Amino acid sequence: MTDLFIPVGVAISLTAIVLWKFLYNNTEMVMKYAEKRKEKKDVSLIIKRNDEPIISINPHTVLPLASTVKIIIAIAFAKQVSDNKIDENAWVPKEELVKFYMEGTDGGAHKQWVRANSDKDQYTLKEIAIGMIAYSSNANTEFLMNYLGLEAINLLPTSLHLDSHTPIFPIVSSLYIPSYIESTEEITDKNDLLTRLKGMSRKEYIDCSLEIHEHLAANEKRGYMDKVKLDVEFQKIWSDRLPAASAQDYLSLMQMINRRKSFDDQMQRCIEEILGYALYIHKANRKWIDHGGMKGGSTLFVFTHASYTTDKEGNQTEVVFLANNLNVLSSRKLQRNFNSFLLNVLTNQEFRKKISS
Repeated sequence: MTDLFIPVGVAISLTAIVLWKFLYNNTEMVMKYAEKRKEKKDVSLIIKRNDEPIISINPHTVLPLASTVKIIIAIAFAKQVSDNKIDENAWVPKEELVKFYMEGTDGGAHKQWVRANSDKDQYTLKEIAIGMIAYSSNANTEFLMNYLGLEAINLLPTSLHLDSHTPIFPIVSSLYIPSYIESTEEITDKNDLLTRLKGMSRKEYIDCSLEIHEHLAANEKRGYMDKVKLDVEFQKIWSDRLPAASAQDYLSLMQMINRRKSFDDQMQRCIEEILGYALYIHKANRKWIDHGGMKGGSTLFVFTHASYTTDKEGNQTEVVFLANNLNVLSSRKLQRNFNSFLLNVLTNQEFRKKISS
């Protein structure tokens, strides 16, 4: 019997974990949820198998990506390695990562990565990139944004024709925006602060996150950093303003990687080593998957997934799922059942026929 061990990287409320095939066995839950919510335009699901569409629900709807956006940063990393702009084996002191670490906001993801790497005094750039994807370390992500440069990162969606993609900006820094605005504008009422945040334009919001990012990068301790506001209302604003894109764009991206024709050999190798690390660390996956990679993400309100696989028989499958406006129950159900759903998509022909539109 085929098993699939899947890492689920997230943005704030959970950490990168492994779910087993039959831990929660409701394989149709994901499909039913997508069908139920498709008219609300807050869910998208696209599956392709050997270039043939299996299902396509709201493919062009732009939705928050949560940690799935880290795929773009991984590709930007691989490009700079391929262009000899950075050395993937260069060492980085752990203090450079700690600058961007925010206690209690990543579900222990960064600490888990640190433990897995024996809590070293320094890490290679490649180890940091793997930590961003396999463990979903937000600190590593923000460090790489600073190291690679956001301008270079934001050129990628355009160059790859991901036309729906919104700008990528520092996600850790943006968590400080409520307290930053409260402090700098001396807003004392919570409702007034919420109104101010909701009224911010995208440019103002991103500019604010970039200013905070500069403070973190310079290791400047500011008063507004004393307390991050994680009330549900503030988390919802943060979640809704995360970088976003359509499922169709990320499906195209998964196909580019899976087909191995869009990037030069060094860049392709680097992409696969980073995106496939958490998949291939499990011996059982290597028995039936030739190559593959994935990244997931979640907030209190979002669950996302993008993956590509080529099995030992040469079958190529790409899956992208984006969901927003989740409640606690639906979020937990998706997290618990997505592994089983994906495994059936990859290995069960009858299941694929059943969900095919």
